[in-house]
Amino acid sequence: MKRKLFKYSSLVLLGLIFTDCSKDFVDLKPIASPAEATYYTTMSSADKAITACYSVFNIEKVWDLTIMMTLGSISSDEAEAGAGGKSDVLEFQHIDQFTFTPTEANVFQWPWGYLYRAVKFCNVAIENLPGITKATDPNYNADVLKKRLGEAYFLRALNYFTLCQIFGGVPLYSKIPGASEFNKPRSSIAEVYKLIKSDLQIAIASLPEKDGWGADVGRATKGSALALLSKVYLYESSYAKYCTDNEVFNGCIQHWDSALYYAQQVIVSGKYSLVGIDGTKTSTWRGPNTGGYQVEFMVAGNNSSEAVFEIQNSQDGLVWFDTRGTALVQWCTPRKISRTPGSPGNGADFGWGWWCPSSFLVSQYEPGDPRKQATVMTDQDSINCYPDAGAKLVWGYPNFTVLKAGTGLATNSRKYECSYDEFWSKTRGWEDGPIHVKLMRYADVLLFAAEAALESGKTGNAIGEAGYYINMVRTRARNSGNTNSPADITTRAITHDDIVHERLIELACEGHRFFDLVRWNLADHYLNTTLADGSAVAFVKGKNEFFPVPDKEITLSNGVLTQYGSW
Repeated sequence: MKRKLFKYSSLVLLGLIFTDCSKDFVDLKPIASPAEATYYTTMSSADKAITACYSVFNIEKVWDLTIMMTLGSISSDEAEAGAGGKSDVLEFQHIDQFTFTPTEANVFQWPWGYLYRAVKFCNVAIENLPGITKATDPNYNADVLKKRLGEAYFLRALNYFTLCQIFGGVPLYSKIPGASEFNKPRSSIAEVYKLIKSDLQIAIASLPEKDGWGADVGRATKGSALALLSKVYLYESSYAKYCTDNEVFNGCIQHWDSALYYAQQVIVSGKYSLVGIDGTKTSTWRGPNTGGYQVEFMVAGNNSSEAVFEIQNSQDGLVWFDTRGTALVQWCTPRKISRTPGSPGNGADFGWGWWCPSSFLVSQYEPGDPRKQATVMTDQDSINCYPDAGAKLVWGYPNFTVLKAGTGLATNSRKYECSYDEFWSKTRGWEDGPIHVKLMRYADVLLFAAEAALESGKTGNAIGEAGYYINMVRTRARNSGNTNSPADITTRAITHDDIVHERLIELACEGHRFFDLVRWNLADHYLNTTLADGSAVAFVKGKNEFFPVPDKEITLSNGVLTQYGSW
């Protein structure tokens, strides 16, 4: 049986994370005991230190609900909050409308605090693990220790990159701080990226390929480090080219060739492929011929050939902070269901109905593109929801009466969709979803390569190198259905608009769109519109490209930390 590195931590680690939650999340002061100096002497202690680095993926509502669903997607034009209307979880509604403030209860404090806690664990590992030698542990294994350090460097880079996506330049802690080093101002984005790039070079040299962990599925790999480094160069290059009117991006440099090089290293490794690009269909609870694009976001797609880095989830029934699952299944499922499509009335309670694809997103799909049906749920789509009295599974249909009355919407996301047997019959809590959270997948890397090739001026034929990579993504999409759509682009050169479009459609409702619009300096153009209920979106250029540092952190810093823009 395969052994997966599920997102978990021991009771000791959970105690470190959750003890006295009222304290500042970013209190990095060491809580050492006399034994700590001698603790990091064995390979077993190295394993535990790296488990701590991964453990922050375990925290429900941080990576899946807050970072991906809310800050990365609901904030953008591809989706709206949905649920029960403007009074339902106000902080998420405020993100939808850009009416939030730095004092929001959790939506900024969670990612700020927990990502920094992960950085702390990584710094502890990076500083202490090199002290493990044959002299301190007869079971010393240099190769394993090198890999463990590679994991720590990769995870520190990922956490800092995500902090920069959300908040911009952030305080930089590259080591366990000394007594006078706790209270730091923001570093620039360029300065943080310098550390990230250095960390990832170490990780690339230290980590095995995707198949190099054997049964230890889910750990960081050389491919995930290469992909993240490509993404870092892509973001820095975009900031340098498109965001010259904003001083927070000063120091960023265009490195399109580097972005392309590292994406190509993932591509030529031969370790990754797009699920179903050859037209292969998979038998799932949806039916015997489920297309590859849809499979990627089902339990059947966990750790697929397309997985570059995923948060590993399982349905262990522990519930709340002990859980190892994702909350996205419950949150994204329609709030009400009926036995027949278009039924009158409100329907029966089911999911929570968040993360609803927008009318703008729906309008951008080309006719017949299978990615639309795999992403956007309408009241004509069936749901495998519960057994009837005869213990036969019932296929229900979304009832959007309540949703439409509260928000004007009549859609739900279909990504992270489970059958009754996969989730509803087994769960003890809404955070027990068994589908892995897709932080980086191969299609994203191909689109990194397409964008970097375009910006680097790589040509050679009518569509250029960028067209080759975009058409790989479009071919898989086409072969996931039976409509011969979308067609390859063959008769013209690829443009930046093609990149913007393809990333929107391929990566819809995966938490990328807002951050993409910011790096292209297009957020002001796309976001200042109205939501489905007619309420305005109040994006302010020069202020809202990044979210505010939690007000609590500003206060605790005695003004050393400052906000971007006019908060």
